[in-house]
Amino acid sequence: MKEKTRHRLTFDLYVRMGPGRNLEALHRALQDDPSLIGLRRGPSRSTLDVWSSAFHWQDRLLDLEHEAAERDRERHLELLQEMSERHAKEGLALQQKGVQRLQTLSPDGLSPSDTIRALTEGVRLERLARGAPTEHVLEEGGMLYGHIDLSRFTNEELRRLVEFAERRAAGGGTEESP
Repeated sequence: MKEKTRHRLTFDLYVRMGPGRNLEALHRALQDDPSLIGLRRGPSRSTLDVWSSAFHWQDRLLDLEHEAAERDRERHLELLQEMSERHAKEGLALQQKGVQRLQTLSPDGLSPSDTIRALTEGVRLERLARGAPTEHVLEEGGMLYGHIDLSRFTNEELRRLVEFAERRAAGGGTEESP
């Protein structure tokens, strides 16, 4: 079956019905007003089932939803980029204001901590906007060493490994590893 204008109009109406759409609701809408698709009489419910299957309405809906989600994601990324650029500029402006203020102050004008805070906040905001870390965090107690996941060892195996390493470090024998 070749898709005709009435099929496309019916599908468009189906799409406009939104997330709660279903063929039964579409059928009722077309029975109430068949002129929505340019007909005098709305199609039967079974005809809508045939059209939906023949013209792959569910697949087309998924494609439309994926396209809409992709547009939303792209717009979100654009907004994030714009925000990051704006914040970077604001961070630079704060730094410049801090430097300007520092240069114009007499030693008893602005407190050193206020000047340092303006500079520090400007640097932090610029780094944050550019995606650089704003602080360094040392994680302790992690279970990774190099590329070895130590969490897969039992406490007994770890204890034997430590004892072996201590013997080797002390110049102890060449006995095999635990």
